Amino acid sequence: MSSSQPVLVAINSNWKCIAESPVIGKDVLELLSSSMYVNPLSIYREYIQNSADSIEEAVALGLLSKREKGRVEIYLDPDRRVVRIRDNGTGISKSIFTKTLVALGASRKRGTKARGFRGVGRLAGLGYCQELIFRSQFDGEREISEMRWDCRRLKSILRDPNFSGELEDLIREIVRVHPSVGRETGDHFFEVELSGIVRHGDDRLVNCKQIGEYLSQVAPVPFSPEFRFSKQIEDAMRDKVDLGTLLVYLDGDKRPLFRPYRDEFEARKSVHDRFVDVRFFDIQGENNSLAATGWVLDHGYLGAIDNAALIKGLRLRSGNMQVGEADVLDHLFLEPRFNSWVVGEVHVLDPRILPNGRRDHFEQSVPFNNLLGELGPTAQDLSRRCRHSSIRRNVLRQFDISLQRVSHNLSVIRQGVMGARERKRVEKETGEDLKRMDKASSSSALNQPDQTRLLTSLRSINRRWQKALCSRSSHRALARMGDKERRVIERVFALVYDFSPNKQSAKLLVDRILERL
Repeated sequence: MSSSQPVLVAINSNWKCIAESPVIGKDVLELLSSSMYVNPLSIYREYIQNSADSIEEAVALGLLSKREKGRVEIYLDPDRRVVRIRDNGTGISKSIFTKTLVALGASRKRGTKARGFRGVGRLAGLGYCQELIFRSQFDGEREISEMRWDCRRLKSILRDPNFSGELEDLIREIVRVHPSVGRETGDHFFEVELSGIVRHGDDRLVNCKQIGEYLSQVAPVPFSPEFRFSKQIEDAMRDKVDLGTLLVYLDGDKRPLFRPYRDEFEARKSVHDRFVDVRFFDIQGENNSLAATGWVLDHGYLGAIDNAALIKGLRLRSGNMQVGEADVLDHLFLEPRFNSWVVGEVHVLDPRILPNGRRDHFEQSVPFNNLLGELGPTAQDLSRRCRHSSIRRNVLRQFDISLQRVSHNLSVIRQGVMGARERKRVEKETGEDLKRMDKASSSSALNQPDQTRLLTSLRSINRRWQKALCSRSSHRALARMGDKERRVIERVFALVYDFSPNKQSAKLLVDRILERL
């Protein structure tokens, strides 16, 4: 038989399903918790995500009125290394409390509009604390149920090569449940406590500022009342996206977290910019459905926005929670760097487009690829705006550089200390600068106010320059000198200007010398 011919394998009715139960080892628990996340702060996103789903369910069940805001309170105790996250969602009924919280990958949310549907997000804290505690009280129940996961014991068993048990055995070893640890007068709540928080680098897990900055970007919190486009965005998207009914209070602060957008922002150190308009766009899916909707804020496009501003990039959101980082759509732009000049959001609405397990991107699928294809023209239009702004700023910068040189040369001419040869050189240099300024003022990259300002400056400096050219008088100190002495002094002044790195300092030096003369 030729080696190029395919090998045929006969398949017959002898094939059967396996009879043995699959072995699910202990390491699965590590893979589903600490190994899932690159950024430790992701655990806050996971718990806020579950809180948001629970609060929306409470609204649907009538436990919270539609006017009553969902509430999440995060308490930090860096000294005791404790964090507590508590929401006023439905809570979990005592009858299913244990079954719900030890189930892995068996969420009842799959197929719904809920954000968390894989049934593993609640375990996010296992790798970051010594003990993970869940407490809950369901509506109508007076007793609080509690479950404790011993994370130190978990890590010990994971390292133990002699532990031969499976995942179920491991959970039985590390989990303890108390059906009634106390009573509360409140109606319903769910609480996560991370006790004995492990230090990670800059200790961000108990850093109030870093937690607040992170959640203000990724969580479904409302826009700030100090952001003038907030109502316009909410009104335009209200029928498509729930933009923020969740109030997150951090470390006892009476003011909830808001999204980081404000009217003005620091694009980079000492460079400020301002939002001037907002534009909206829709991405159509199959059968006239809406695959995504988004908005972009227009501003000066002064270059890449600093990370510290917390707003750069066209960002993706699902269920009004951010998916991935600010650079997730870089590849759609004509130049990837242009995405860091942009401020906007894309809310994914197609139920077939799902965030991956780590929520650092979306699952690769035909609907998602189609969405990226439809987003391409929007990213390219934004790229052109960035490039146009870059060209405009370069034109303005070159005009201002030429204007500074002409102004300096004008002041030197007026000093009356130049010899004929130096004066001729300066006149030629200034003539070239005036031509560059004339060309810049007529550039198509400029808007009408830019052109008006440049033409006004050009006419003014031209008049002053022509007037200076008509004057041939020398400074009075040089006028009193003989020809030979004057030429020597003029040559010295020319050398001062030629070899000085700072032309303004050179002029001041010449002025002081003239005073002495």
